[in-house]
Amino acid sequence: MKFLTFFCKPTRFLLLSLLFLFFVETSFAQQNSQKELISSGIVKAKMGDFSAALKDFNLAIEIDSTVAEPFYNRGVAYTGQNEYEKAILDFTKVIQLRPSYPEPYYNRGLAKDYLKDYQGAIRDYTKAIALKETYPEAYHNRGLAKYDLGDYTQAQMDFSRALQYQPEFAEAFYNRGLSRFNLRDYLGAIQDFNEAIRLDTVQGDYFSSRGAAKAAMGSYEDALIDFSIASEINPGEINPRLNKALAYLYLKQYQNALDEYTRILEQNASIDEAYTNRGVAKQYLGQLPAACEDWKTASDMGSAKAREFLLKYCN
Repeated sequence: MKFLTFFCKPTRFLLLSLLFLFFVETSFAQQNSQKELISSGIVKAKMGDFSAALKDFNLAIEIDSTVAEPFYNRGVAYTGQNEYEKAILDFTKVIQLRPSYPEPYYNRGLAKDYLKDYQGAIRDYTKAIALKETYPEAYHNRGLAKYDLGDYTQAQMDFSRALQYQPEFAEAFYNRGLSRFNLRDYLGAIQDFNEAIRLDTVQGDYFSSRGAAKAAMGSYEDALIDFSIASEINPGEINPRLNKALAYLYLKQYQNALDEYTRILEQNASIDEAYTNRGVAKQYLGQLPAACEDWKTASDMGSAKAREFLLKYCN
């Protein structure tokens, strides 16, 4: 039985910066009016009122469309509203107006990342890094894009560069740990997860992923502790509980596994894996007819493993 692992990537960094650097070919009154609108829009965006922020940025652009700052901040607001195509257009406009700014490349890369254009995102993050070598967020997000493409070795290197410039970067430790896990460097992964947890003790994913690495090394009891902590931090999350139940199976604590899978299915009855593995627990507890019922349910949901158990044990 393969130990299942569940990883959640942290949110990409979204920069919302005041960019009052260049105001040209406008009157003093126009400059002040535009500054006030941009400032107002940024405050509203930081409060999460992106629609109101967009109105301010639109008015600022009407005053002078040759100024980069309102386009930049409007792009940030569009990103906050998940309107990534519009954000890309605004960041592209900023790049045309101010090609030496690293931030619009970074944020355009972010928008492409969300659209799963990982190669395009990597190109933009790389350009941002070329303009600002000490840019830990750009290294980090470039690493995430490489991770999404399955290039764990290169991703690991980018997370290390992010940590070089920001040593207390919890998410970079976490994601480097994920990369090392996928490279089967479980000890290295655990070390990185330890650092991530040291810096941020309230992220359930950090504990769940460390538990998965421990389980991959055969330390199921230690893994069970991490899965339990992850479940306590995020009681509504299914994945740590699935891992916790599976750890019980490996530890041959079949009744605990059965009970945990039952609680999971009470919360979400659409998880074929839970039916399949609950059936395994029931089989070991001598409840073969009940196990076959669970496997039949999972098989009907499309589980090849449950179908295999049905054919082997229930005919």
